[in-house]
Amino acid sequence: MSLRVALVPLLAILPIVAAQAQEAALEANPQSSGAGPMTLSAAITTALNRQPQLVAAAASKESAAQRLKQTKASYLPTVTPSYNFQNQYTFGKVQVFQGNGVVTELPSGKTVTTRQEQISLSYRVFDSGRRDLNAKQAKQSLTASELGEQNTRQSVIGNVADAYFNALRTDALVRVSQAQVDRAKTTLDQIRFQASDAVGTTPKKDVFQAEADYLNATVNLLQAQNNAEIAHTQLRNAMGISGTGKLALAEVPPPTLATPMTATVPGVTLDTPSPQAIPKLITEAQANRPDIQQSEVNAAAGETTVKLAQLNTRPNLNVDLSAGYQLDAANDPTRQIGNNRAVVANLTYPLYDGGASRANVHASEASQRSTVAQLENQKQTVALEVEQSWRNLGQARVSIAATESALAAARKNYEAASEALKLGAGSTVEVITAQTALVQAEINNVQALYNFYTADARLTRSLGQADRIGRAATK
Repeated sequence: MSLRVALVPLLAILPIVAAQAQEAALEANPQSSGAGPMTLSAAITTALNRQPQLVAAAASKESAAQRLKQTKASYLPTVTPSYNFQNQYTFGKVQVFQGNGVVTELPSGKTVTTRQEQISLSYRVFDSGRRDLNAKQAKQSLTASELGEQNTRQSVIGNVADAYFNALRTDALVRVSQAQVDRAKTTLDQIRFQASDAVGTTPKKDVFQAEADYLNATVNLLQAQNNAEIAHTQLRNAMGISGTGKLALAEVPPPTLATPMTATVPGVTLDTPSPQAIPKLITEAQANRPDIQQSEVNAAAGETTVKLAQLNTRPNLNVDLSAGYQLDAANDPTRQIGNNRAVVANLTYPLYDGGASRANVHASEASQRSTVAQLENQKQTVALEVEQSWRNLGQARVSIAATESALAAARKNYEAASEALKLGAGSTVEVITAQTALVQAEINNVQALYNFYTADARLTRSLGQADRIGRAATK
């Protein structure tokens, strides 16, 4: 019986321990659930669930919502019941006269208990509009916080997309560097063979050149591997997860001229000429970007702040109603032993305060002008982001075909130079030159591929449509 009792809590704990272990494994390796390589969509989902920036943005929104509730409470009356209990003991001595004329002092004490119940009510009828302005400002603050949360969400998605494609780019460049090392090793082995005493068809000095090429390729590989490790760490950071090591990422298909852009803007496709597309894109961005909308709300809130400051320079009238009821708690709790009602009107005017009120108004007005200027600057920055992303996307799109053609030509050139060297008709310099051209062509092709996807994601983010990123980016 005792064994069963001991096993019951143990069996109850096991699922919790297993769940915690699974959570830790997911933290270290987000694609360890068996679903295969991590897609961009999965990386974005992980970031939206784990990124601390979103937690902070949600907390800021909740704080603003509670401040609005606090401000709205000023429109309601306040009711304050109270209960007072007091037990007081007074002690001393009394003189007692005896029959024979003798006075005797005896100790004496007295206990007094009082109980008092009271309920009071107060309500502000009028406050010269200060309450309305405070409520308006609180609503504006909540709206700004909501837009800030949306902007944080879009920024997180954009950052994940940037980091994801950069990680794929660095992985591809590692493969390019590894292929470079393999080709350089093959060339070195061949030249050593041809420069050996048994063959002697190649000068021994060519061996040194081939060795230098091989060692340089090895250094490039080490640098590429380090860049890939850093890129994967940056992706983890963008996703809001910890851990080490490279993530298994799903590859993206090579884009073609028929590949559409992720963002949707009426009347704009990748084939739309820039003079017609860019104004439409900028208009779309400035209408939809939550950070611009947030700045517009902040500018309106600045106007409210100015009005509040101006109130302090004018006569202020407050009208309050109050009532209080006091009950006899000791004898009859329903019997009123005292009550009061009052209407209080209070008029104040800041006749002289050393210019503090006026200075506060001027400071609020200057802050408002600064907010408006920052909004205009932000619109210009967004316009710049949109145009840069659009042009980069178009350039990457048309360069993909060119880099593929250059890559095919470089491969043929390298194969021809290598074959000529085997037959003794070529030179080491020709092979190394051909290999250098091939590596550059491979790098250009990789850069064009991921430049397209990066520019597409950045354009989508700059248009305020980041939620569309990742829907069909990976295979």
